[in-house]
Amino acid sequence: MSGDALAATPIADPNDSLLGWTLQTELSLNQRFKDITMFAQSDMSADELELIDRFYGTFLSRQLAAGAQLDTLLDNTPYLAVTTLVSRAARMVDPESFFAEYIGGLELHPTPEWVDTVQQKTLDLLVQVGLWVPEDTQPTVEVLALHAGVTGSEVAALLELMDSLDSDDVEVPLEALPAETMPVTAAVAQWGVDTLKPVVDKVAAFRAFTHAHPHNWQELDPPELPALVREAVAAELRERPVGTQDRATAVGIATREARPRLIIDAARRKVCLRLPEQILPEGAEEIHWRVNLDGTTKIYRTGRPWGETGPFAESLDVAIERQVRELTVTDSTTGTTWVIPVVDSDDPVLVFSAKGQNLTDKVSLHYAELLVLCPSDATLVDVVAGADIPVTDTFDIEGWAGWVCRRIDAHAAASLQVVRPDQKPSIVQPVRCIDPRRRVTFRDPDAPVPNLFSYAGLPVYAQSLLAEFSPTVSGQPETWYLSISSFGGIGQAGEEVAPAEPLEIPAEGGVFDVFDPDAYDAPWVGEYLIRLRGPRNESFRHEFAIVEGMHAVTEIAGPCRSFRIPARGGLSEAALLVRSGAKPFDVSPKEVMVPADEAGANVVVSTDEGDQMPLRFIPPRLRFEVPLVTEPAMWRTTRLVCTPRQCDADGVVRIRATGELGTPTMTVRNHHGAPLRTVKLTTVDGVTYTAPMAALAASINVINSGRLELEWTDHRSDKRVSVNVAEVEAAPHATGCRIEDGALVYEQPAAGRNIAAWVWPATAPWVGGRTVRGQLPETLLDAGPLIVQLHSADSFNMLWPPLVPSADAFIAEQPGFYHDPNPALAELSAFLAGEREDAPSNPDIMPILWDYLDGWGSVEASSLESRKAVMEAMAAYPSAALKGLSVSLVPVEKQPGRVIASGLVHGVFNDAKDVTEIHRTAWIGTLQLLGQLPAQYAAAEVGEGRAALRDTVSKLEQVAGKRLVEALATGRDATLDTACVDQSIVHIAHMEPAQQDTLIEMLFSQAEIVPGPIMDDSARLLAVFETFKQRAALNELLSDQALIATAVSLLRALRGANRQLYASARIRFDKLDGVDTDDRSNIWTLAPVISLVFALTARMRAHELIGKSKLLTEARTGWSALADVVPDLVTSDLISAEAMVLAVKYPGIGG
Repeated sequence: MSGDALAATPIADPNDSLLGWTLQTELSLNQRFKDITMFAQSDMSADELELIDRFYGTFLSRQLAAGAQLDTLLDNTPYLAVTTLVSRAARMVDPESFFAEYIGGLELHPTPEWVDTVQQKTLDLLVQVGLWVPEDTQPTVEVLALHAGVTGSEVAALLELMDSLDSDDVEVPLEALPAETMPVTAAVAQWGVDTLKPVVDKVAAFRAFTHAHPHNWQELDPPELPALVREAVAAELRERPVGTQDRATAVGIATREARPRLIIDAARRKVCLRLPEQILPEGAEEIHWRVNLDGTTKIYRTGRPWGETGPFAESLDVAIERQVRELTVTDSTTGTTWVIPVVDSDDPVLVFSAKGQNLTDKVSLHYAELLVLCPSDATLVDVVAGADIPVTDTFDIEGWAGWVCRRIDAHAAASLQVVRPDQKPSIVQPVRCIDPRRRVTFRDPDAPVPNLFSYAGLPVYAQSLLAEFSPTVSGQPETWYLSISSFGGIGQAGEEVAPAEPLEIPAEGGVFDVFDPDAYDAPWVGEYLIRLRGPRNESFRHEFAIVEGMHAVTEIAGPCRSFRIPARGGLSEAALLVRSGAKPFDVSPKEVMVPADEAGANVVVSTDEGDQMPLRFIPPRLRFEVPLVTEPAMWRTTRLVCTPRQCDADGVVRIRATGELGTPTMTVRNHHGAPLRTVKLTTVDGVTYTAPMAALAASINVINSGRLELEWTDHRSDKRVSVNVAEVEAAPHATGCRIEDGALVYEQPAAGRNIAAWVWPATAPWVGGRTVRGQLPETLLDAGPLIVQLHSADSFNMLWPPLVPSADAFIAEQPGFYHDPNPALAELSAFLAGEREDAPSNPDIMPILWDYLDGWGSVEASSLESRKAVMEAMAAYPSAALKGLSVSLVPVEKQPGRVIASGLVHGVFNDAKDVTEIHRTAWIGTLQLLGQLPAQYAAAEVGEGRAALRDTVSKLEQVAGKRLVEALATGRDATLDTACVDQSIVHIAHMEPAQQDTLIEMLFSQAEIVPGPIMDDSARLLAVFETFKQRAALNELLSDQALIATAVSLLRALRGANRQLYASARIRFDKLDGVDTDDRSNIWTLAPVISLVFALTARMRAHELIGKSKLLTEARTGWSALADVVPDLVTSDLISAEAMVLAVKYPGIGG
């Protein structure tokens, strides 16, 4: 609908805030429908359609209330009308009342006149937007259903029919579909079989694919289906896989999270990456995860929870320390990689449910309460209503400077938009709709029974789960169905507890007990999987454990009555006292006791009717972290033994129990018990108590023996309690270690200590450490020297080995090398063991070679010859080496210096056929993409087309920004003029600190809040800010003038080689006009000049625009040191230089 057409229509309310959205969406839909005949081909998702439903319904409601006519509005918004009609047909309840349901779903009152108007106009509207209409007259509702593909309420019946055909290669008899279970699809098949058949065939192929890959089909690429049908089919097969009987009423199998995702932990004030439960491979004890955040890769490990024997490693929440564009996560066991979006610079907001679920990728939100994380200067606006959204709570997120989390009351809101200070609310900017009607919310009753858990780890409740229904989507009373089955375990279907029960939901919604307390005389006892199915095949499920009427009290022996503490034999003993409510049940054993050496006890609850539920009683226990330099911080329950010098003065002591501790303190005592230093612990969340280790470590370092003692007031016993968390002894656990008869033998072991060993193969540093007691595993026998680190064992916690051994570790000699199943890694192990001279150059092992050079391959641990061999192997595949660096464990701030020191900076990164890793480290991905351009340019020049070239330039704009694309097109980087050090910045450097902070806040504060493309103006500005912050280190680095002299010589060489590039290299130097660079306090201002000159010279050498320079080769050490101080400046200059050099050598390469 054009602007003139809109002006000519009788719009009753021209000031409607949704008028602009209506115009924009009409135009957008016009483009999407241009080349299609069936609506399903538009591939619009249910999420997108729900937003259109919500806003279009509000638009119609306002215009009709202002006096407009429905038929005229439909005529002037045909694309919106058709879209919402087909959207409704995809999830209709009753074909007979479809048009009344459609109008009610738009939140209008379905009068007979309006129902007739919509019904009479529907086919004309389809013709008006260019979609297919049958030549002979057919029921309108069936035509809409065919455009939707398969209506959602009949997807389950279609899949059940395919199951009954007992074959993956099914041929569905469309002419004989059962009308009793698929009335709409059966009716459509009578006249539209040619159009319906391709959709049904694709459903059959999708179903067969999930059957062939039952455990991981969601991580693979299944056959294509139209989005509306795909979502419905996938949702059904995810919960009820191929072969499920009675799909309409079946609860289905228990599922688990299969992929990492973001969550918010409001209690801890953190945004976290949740690494999901994963199946442990046979014989494996842990899952290795590689998480790349802003270019730095860290390894995290998960395993079975302590004392568990199941097949799954537990989930792990990893705090995201600051706002970033995205994360890359790799499950090293399966090789599966996920890219997790975090902050979108065009829409800087993260949206979560009240329970912490990430909803940011949704444009339609179904919750009345939301957590919204966004820049603190932003306003949350309901642009449809033209009002701010009520905020009920506000809190900061740890590490997210400039951001704040707001808890909002959205029950009356229609939309959500984040508006920054330089913006105005606008319906045509990124916006989300809010419509709580579309979701059933499960609410827990009061707090669960303390310390009791089901075998699946669920808390146990004494009262029923509640199901809260919002007002219905149709605006009419609806019938939903409640099905309950026992919990059969992950991937398994349980037994049905009772037939599906209909729930009559009034139009205004309501709250219902899922477990009706009046249904049976016996109590509800069990772990259940609940399903609520709606009339449109909506399916909401929940796991819940209940022992109806249970009352339980935990008793802890000893001075601390609230939780278990270290005691003789392990931990203080505990008991569980249980009694039933009005409905009796039995508990076995009658006396539930947890001895000192056990973490918990098993309990079985049973009823006279034969129901039984095994439970796990896990009494709370004190946990603590004492930071040591020899191992990463980890939670312990039993006291450890360490030497005085092992205490990490830079760390933090952490204490965690069940809740509030009364006036907790940490005290260092000598061997006589006399206190040397006492430090108070503090808490932010009432759960974890902390204290800096510095003062405690200072006192520990002056004693040969003593202890670290925690003291607090136990609120339950109202007594002061103290417990030793660490024994300090000068003697180590042992003085050495050797291997005898395949077992570890310790030399002069300390008596009376509970110790274990972490063991690594020295010739295979990529293999994680293993916990060993006594006999070595077969894979470590004859595997070359072993690195052995002894530590205090803990019978109540999983203690993961450090990533690399500490300096206290021993070497246990034995012949051989590590026989890795991967041949390339086996060759590398042989190389590290000295059994072959050349390092393998397989691109797949590049990350490990970087790890070797950066840490495992220190000069002391390897010869200079082996390091040279490794660098030669990298030089054979420069692009693969760059990619390997991005996934290595080298910290992101060290990576630029490593590229320079290794000589890769002089290479051409054109050996990668396809660049898929731009997500890990943006600057490395950008250099790889730039490396593809010359070949694509050459192909375009000989007539092969410019599509590939334009596609790469588009990717470059996505990751690096428009400024880089401009530099490719013009040969000049415009950010050199704006992001630079000049006289004003130098003047600030000589001000008083307070004045500096004020001005710097004004200049740079906004640039850090929302992460964007790495070469946009704000990112380049921050790179300059980096030099300002590091000016003291830069003054020291440049003080000997050697790098400055080299840069001057190279600048002269640039002048003779290419005047245009020379002019770019001089920009930063010219900006220093008026700055006394001879003043030693101002030498830092030359760092940006030096960086760009080195970068331009290196890239010109790589592309043969200048000859080899001995000066540049000799300057690599100083240049890499500069990169270690200001890495962002050096990387952005490398990218800028590469773009400008390519533009000069290949005119028109910018696309």
